[in-house]
Amino acid sequence: MKFSTHTPEETIRLGVKIGENLQAGDLVLLFGDLGSGKTTLTQGIARGLGVAENEYVRSPSFTLINEYRGRIPIFHIDLYRIESASQLENLGLEEILFGEGISIVEWAEKLFPDNQKDSLIENHQPRIEISLEFSKAESREIEISLKNQGTSDHPIFTLQ
Repeated sequence: MKFSTHTPEETIRLGVKIGENLQAGDLVLLFGDLGSGKTTLTQGIARGLGVAENEYVRSPSFTLINEYRGRIPIFHIDLYRIESASQLENLGLEEILFGEGISIVEWAEKLFPDNQKDSLIENHQPRIEISLEFSKAESREIEISLKNQGTSDHPIFTLQ
């Protein structure tokens, strides 16, 4: 599924729709360059999951993981500062990524190192991948794909 947004507010609105359709245990992987809108989209996803409007959803670049309370617990993970698979192992992400909450991972490409045996995510692991790209000024091209979900009955398909 492909979407275009032209303002941060539109990106947040798309995030709200995504959040409204997520289920317990969903793993959302965000891919995109610095400033492409990953955190802005996450702010909308959190709102769609019921995080209070007055709770500030920010990138956990230095804390690595922020937890928010919505209708389902949300774990917002930022891997920007992670440089190796061993650093990932030390974070203990397995219980978060594969738990009953919703995990949203910025810089998700770091979960897939060149040496696949060091990857925390198996290629067959069900997940929602969202790629964000600049198109012009504040416009973004956002592509959502479901990986290894088996069938097309996930509620995220209602976004089309």
